[in-house]
Amino acid sequence: MGFAIILIGSDSMVKVKSLEEAKKNLEDIVPVIGKRYERGIKRAKPWKEGALAGQALYEEKMTNPDILKRRAKRIETMTDEDWRRPALELGVRNIGPGLKAKIDKWAGRWAPYRSALEAVELPPKTADPEANIDNRLKPIVRALVEKKKELLGG
Repeated sequence: MGFAIILIGSDSMVKVKSLEEAKKNLEDIVPVIGKRYERGIKRAKPWKEGALAGQALYEEKMTNPDILKRRAKRIETMTDEDWRRPALELGVRNIGPGLKAKIDKWAGRWAPYRSALEAVELPPKTADPEANIDNRLKPIVRALVEKKKELLGG
């Protein structure tokens, strides 16, 4: 969410770009997002190996062995070109207009997370990077997770 960047300053508050600034940042990227999307698709690493490497974690989360076997079998039949071609043909031309059409919806969905971040109070930064993670990063993650659970359940 670079357009709505969270700034962790040296003071005790999380600083979040204003909703208006974040919306403006989204609006500003609409003209270039198609080309960025295209570059990302073209430089994407092959997906099949990663998907198959993630099979153990997927199995840990799932319980139906028939579905898992069907997934692995289907992945084996696919190539990078099977997803890359339609992504380039459709995604490049649709991502900018699609983003533009949904900026207000995004802003409405982002606003409660932004408010949750602004409510986080942080202790001063220390010289210990691990202490900073525990004391300054984890409260931010916790605030976002709690807000997500509040809004979406779980």
